[in-house]
Order: sequence, then C-alpha cells, then structure tokens
Amino acid sequence: MRFLLAVAGVLSASSLVAQRADVKLDVGVPQNGSVQEGANVTVANLLANSKTRELLRNGFTTGIHFRLELWREGRYVNDLSGRTDWDVFVVYDPTAKLYNVVRRMGNVHENFGGFETITSAEAQFDGPFRVPLHATRSGRYYYNLVVDVLSLSESDLDASLQWLRGSSGPVKGNPITALRSGLGTFLSRVLGGGKQEYQHQSGRFVVP
Repeated sequence: MRFLLAVAGVLSASSLVAQRADVKLDVGVPQNGSVQEGANVTVANLLANSKTRELLRNGFTTGIHFRLELWREGRYVNDLSGRTDWDVFVVYDPTAKLYNVVRRMGNVHENFGGFETITSAEAQFDGPFRVPLHATRSGRYYYNLVVDVLSLSESDLDASLQWLRGSSGPVKGNPITALRSGLGTFLSRVLGGGKQEYQHQSGRFVVP
C-alpha cells in the first residue's frame, strides 16, 4: 500500500512542468607529456531534474551510468581505442533522512556516506574524477562521454546492490545496462522519470 501511495504521489507530481538546471559535462584532455594520466571527467546538475528528485524522495533509487570512450581519428573512419564504465547510485534513507551515495568502477567500490540534501549528495561525484583511459600509440584522439540517468524500482535496486557488493550470484554484468530496456526503465517512464541520456565530446589532442 505504501508503494502504491508513493506511485500515486509521483504520478501527480509528474504532471507539473519540470524545471531543471542545465546539465553540464566536461572531459579534460591530457596535456603534453601527461598522456598516461588519462582524462578528468566533471559533471554538474545530473540530479537537478524535478522528476528525478521526486522519485528519489519516494523511494526510487537513481542509478547513473558513465561510459567514457577514447577515439582515434583516421583518414576516413575513426577507431574506438578503448572505453571505461562506472556507476553511481543515490539512495534515500527515509529513516535517517539522508541521501546515500556509492560509486563503483571495476573492483573499486567507494561509499561516500549520507547527506541531508540532494545537492550535497551530488557534489560527491560531480568531479573532477580521473579516469585511467589513455592512448597507447601515436595519433589524433578525442574522448566521448555518455551518461545515462535512470530511476530504479525496489527490485532493480536489489540487483544493483548485489552487483555493487561483487556478488557471485545470478546478477552478471552491469545492472544499469540491463535495465535500459527492461521493466525498471518502463516503470520509471510511466512514473515520469524515464531515462535521461547526455553526451559530450572533448577537444582533440595529439599523441606523438
């Protein structure tokens, strides 16, 4: 019953005109002599969408999937030289009235703790975040950053947390990727959240 009431409340709120700040993505390219350092990723206002915030407050975890691609320019066709993925989950704890933030890249799992506001929670992963993705041969390169923001149901969250804990159970791969075309994505769209996708392409840089 509590779940149904929360859904009804979100459906009512989703009929309002959403006001959101502009989402900002930036990828800092390596300078001369520092190619091995990779790229610095900075984001802002990924949780500014009013529907996303309303869903968060009503028990729907926000999952944010980041994909950074490294492309090498060719004469006719550009080649994908590598990619790195990582995820951020923001979960509201109504008992403590705190927004909990966790991030995972590969086997590295960071728990940033709980925060009283969505804005302070988002500040934990806005960046700059260094991503160790770099060129291994000479050429002209650029980065392409793709960010997906989804609102996850309770069952989606269970699968996501299992993956975050590194469980050896049935959850394989990345649950955010699987949910893009699954029931969780459909449900969040019905509730007015949907999937928000953002992209940003960096400037070109040359590796001698």
